[in-house]
Amino acid sequence: MNDPSRARGFTLVELIVGVLVASIVVVFAVGLLTGQVRSYTAGADDRGVQETARIALEDLGSNLRMAGYGIDPAFAFDFGTMANAPMDRAPGGALVRIPGYACTGAVTCRDGVAGPDELVFLSRSPYFNHALATAPTTTQLTLRGPLNAPLHRGQILQVACLSGELEWAYVTVGAEVAVNAGASVPVPLADGSGTDFPLQNDWLTRTCFQGGQVAVLKVDRYRYFVGTYDADGTVRDWGTAGAHPILMLDQGLTDATGAAILTPVAPDVEDLQVTYLFPAAQGGGALTAVPPTVGVRLTNGAGGIDLAPAAGIPSYATQRTAQSRLTNHPSNLRGVRVAVVVRSADRRSTEGTTRDNQLPAVGNRAATTAPELGFRHLSFEATFTPRNMDARTPFIPALSTTSGADNLNVGGG
Repeated sequence: MNDPSRARGFTLVELIVGVLVASIVVVFAVGLLTGQVRSYTAGADDRGVQETARIALEDLGSNLRMAGYGIDPAFAFDFGTMANAPMDRAPGGALVRIPGYACTGAVTCRDGVAGPDELVFLSRSPYFNHALATAPTTTQLTLRGPLNAPLHRGQILQVACLSGELEWAYVTVGAEVAVNAGASVPVPLADGSGTDFPLQNDWLTRTCFQGGQVAVLKVDRYRYFVGTYDADGTVRDWGTAGAHPILMLDQGLTDATGAAILTPVAPDVEDLQVTYLFPAAQGGGALTAVPPTVGVRLTNGAGGIDLAPAAGIPSYATQRTAQSRLTNHPSNLRGVRVAVVVRSADRRSTEGTTRDNQLPAVGNRAATTAPELGFRHLSFEATFTPRNMDARTPFIPALSTTSGADNLNVGGG
């Protein structure tokens, strides 16, 4: 028989001590778990940000390396309106006016010292090469078919006559041209006259274009910019709370309904900053960076982008040692340094840390408060060499008028 006097439980002190020890263990375990979750989340954020930066820089880099391919070097980088640009095979040696695309003021339109820059350049597509079925007019080209991919309104075409003295003219597609399996494909042209690029329709009446072989080549425009949109897809000003930033590509094209064709390149790219590298003025040595420092805005002139250098604008045939090849004219570009700032896909907290609430300094933009707080921001930078800018002669690919016989008429890409 048990003795009741010997039965006992926990004393109050023992119970309190036990509960305290258990609480400490639980708090420690919760803290450890929370830290692991935070570490995992931060790692996932960083991996997402790095992947976004990789996509953005790969797209920029692959197209930048082609800048200037197949077209006159003075036209390759667009900094707005430029007069008296030399064109290698312009009839009579005419100088050309470049109106500039999506730019309200020369040079400064491409630079945002307190916000994102934009980058605009051109290159010829190596995958499009059509012969003409009939002689061109000032309002229409008739391509030898088939056309395997549509031509959108706003597409730039280079028309080159291959008989006798080589000449070419730049024109613009005036309306949507659908895929066409026929033997001839009519392509309406946008209105143009005179020497403006790319509206040199008048030159198509010259004898060179009216007889013999004529090639039609495609010139692609690339305008990279940071677009900000709300949840409904409506455009918002950069820095607007609730607006989602995206690196966008605008090629100056519209679809059959007249809507602009804009391509999202990478989400969560909050800033794009561009630095241009030119030969040193004395020749040789390190390249000169423009703009040179944080806070210095890109301007039109000798210390910035010089659209009208006193030494003149070089063309294909200009000697490498000529003074005109040592200026800050766009045709002398030897490198483009691109920096992007990418934010995390999700907000980390409502408060965030100092690092979360600031855009790091990149390019000529100083560090600044982020448009929205609580996101993680990382910067990435790469330098690309557009080697086609150093070309010494124009290149026009071989062309055949014999459909399918020798694969030289590559069609619509």
